[in-house]
Amino acid sequence: MKTLVVGNSLCVLPVIENILGQHKDQEVTLFATEGVLPYDRSLLPALLTGDTDEKHIYKTAEIFLAAYHPQMITGEALARISVKRRYLTTEKKAQINYDRLVLVDTGHVVLPPVKGCQREGVFDCWRLPSIKALKKHLPFADSVTVVASKPQGLNMACALSRMKKEVTLISPTTGLLADIFDDETGLLLKQILEGKGIRIISDNAIEEILGDAEVKAVKLKSGKVLASDTVIFDETKADIRMLSEPTLTDHDQIAIEESFKPSVLPSAPVSFGMDILNGFYAGWTKLPEGGREYLKFDGPQNIYKKIYVHGNHMVGTVIFNAPQDNERLAGILQRQDNISGKEEEII
Repeated sequence: MKTLVVGNSLCVLPVIENILGQHKDQEVTLFATEGVLPYDRSLLPALLTGDTDEKHIYKTAEIFLAAYHPQMITGEALARISVKRRYLTTEKKAQINYDRLVLVDTGHVVLPPVKGCQREGVFDCWRLPSIKALKKHLPFADSVTVVASKPQGLNMACALSRMKKEVTLISPTTGLLADIFDDETGLLLKQILEGKGIRIISDNAIEEILGDAEVKAVKLKSGKVLASDTVIFDETKADIRMLSEPTLTDHDQIAIEESFKPSVLPSAPVSFGMDILNGFYAGWTKLPEGGREYLKFDGPQNIYKKIYVHGNHMVGTVIFNAPQDNERLAGILQRQDNISGKEEEII
């Protein structure tokens, strides 16, 4: 059986590992939708600032591919997938047949349905081509509006603030990253970022992007109009318009990446906020049913540490501006140490 895995994020790697782990003799081909090796999308804000280079974002994939050796197709762009006839067509008219397709991402995204998204100066923050285009655009940009509901958007706002751009962050909720953090943590996050010069407009959304060919301003649902020459969205969906049958079933054996939405499972360790905030979280980031929470806050230093406990064990942690504690608390969480009676002490 020939399995074709389509995508460019690191999500393709566990898919390939799982297939080859179960069927070592199976033929697996990876079609890289952006023409390059799979890369770590979370590093794109650091790539924008120059804190990392393009070679580094491929490092995980290079190590994996050297160990597993699937067939690779790069340098081609995806044009169309005929699901029922089981073949993929590239923009160069090459046809790739398969028995089973696993579609992780298409290399293309659909931005939110906001009027004016087609104007020059509108970007997503998930794809390398978008970040390269943004980098060319920024020397001519002053005011940037970032619509953020995920750490990626928050990191992009912090990156742009470090680059001395005037940054406005639009949050659809009262606090920040409401799908991840509780209200207390989200509101404090907002307060800290405002103190660092990032303008936060919460409980709002962009209704329209104004301008002629280029972005000049954004109109919010509240009716307020903000001058802006750049708009960045972190809320996207996979573009599946190149599928011949866009309505798919489990029988088609296709899994489309869920546009980076937060999982209902405990979070793997995540660093965010760059050096504007030095944020970190792992495990449960909201109080679980039957659980307890403990926190420590140093206002002058903006140091905030919160742990979530269930029974005798820590089940999650959130830390702002105390990077020296990230590894220690993550270790306690991973080892599932018994911390009964020591909760206040460990934070």
